[in-house]
Amino acid sequence: MNKLTVLGALTALGVAGPALAQAPQGGLSYSYVELGYVNTEIDDADIDGDGFALKGSWGFTDRFHAFASYADLGFDFGIDSSQFEIGAGLNQALTPKLDLVATVSYLSAEVTANVPGFRSLSIDDDGFGVGVGLRGLVTDQFELNGKIDYVDFDNAGDDTTFTVGARYSLTPAWAVGADINFNDDGNTWMIGGRYTFGR
Repeated sequence: MNKLTVLGALTALGVAGPALAQAPQGGLSYSYVELGYVNTEIDDADIDGDGFALKGSWGFTDRFHAFASYADLGFDFGIDSSQFEIGAGLNQALTPKLDLVATVSYLSAEVTANVPGFRSLSIDDDGFGVGVGLRGLVTDQFELNGKIDYVDFDNAGDDTTFTVGARYSLTPAWAVGADINFNDDGNTWMIGGRYTFGR
């Protein structure tokens, strides 16, 4: 199995990436932490995997935010994957309830194959990502978002991922939601909870 192909598919699926937070009083916040369950299906290699993702963002001005995420997944055939991303974003209000979001980030990924009776093999790769999307409030409690991300890794190549998601605020601070990412290699979905702590 070509580990670079698997690595490229895993990372291009956007397992890690900046999620979009819900703010109290009808505004859009970029300061949050989120933990979620992740499931990935890679079509070409016929491999499935699942695990968790931890994401965070901090809105340090009204128009700029920094973000980071970490995902750890276990796949069929003893394959494990981890990915880290850190970056910054511009959030420009188009209306009081609709933002245009643009991001740039650094990504690092590792894929390890643990086959019984054989030596463990691993491969590391890193690269960059850029993205643009929209997020908006349908109501004060319900948010929709959509985003296009381009990622380019040194060894695994490049790809484009499309993401759509939704969040529902149970309280001004706590929300639940889901995202689905898809591209030519397969799809990834995540469900989780988010705590918003500021603007």
